[in-house]
Amino acid sequence: MLQLLAARSAQPRSSSEAIARYGQLSLEARVAAASPHQLVTMLYERLGHHLREASLAAGQGDRLRRLRATERALALVDGLDTSLDDARGGEVSSSLHAVYAGLRESLLSGQLEDLARACDSLSTILAAWRAIGPARA
Repeated sequence: MLQLLAARSAQPRSSSEAIARYGQLSLEARVAAASPHQLVTMLYERLGHHLREASLAAGQGDRLRRLRATERALALVDGLDTSLDDARGGEVSSSLHAVYAGLRESLLSGQLEDLARACDSLSTILAAWRAIGPARA
């Protein structure tokens, strides 16, 4: 009986909850199977999502949504920045530290122009990152 109750409580209560669970499982599977290059690509893509969300929210005057997106984007920027290997990365690592500092400044300003500039910068970085990496499966 307890097993039945446990199984029943694990089932999604709504279709949106089911979709969210599927998305989480899909993400976990993609992360588990990803190469280091693909993981960084995924982080850049997620960062781009949050930058666009912050920019959209800023344009609509939605402070709370902008702040939430900014918080998530800053966490990704910090993660990317702290993962750089300065000893092996040399000049590229130093350049990326500077880029990440610029992204932080743009996010913290919250100004639409700065957020748009951050989106453009990230698009350039992501395109270059994809160009140097292995083909996607």
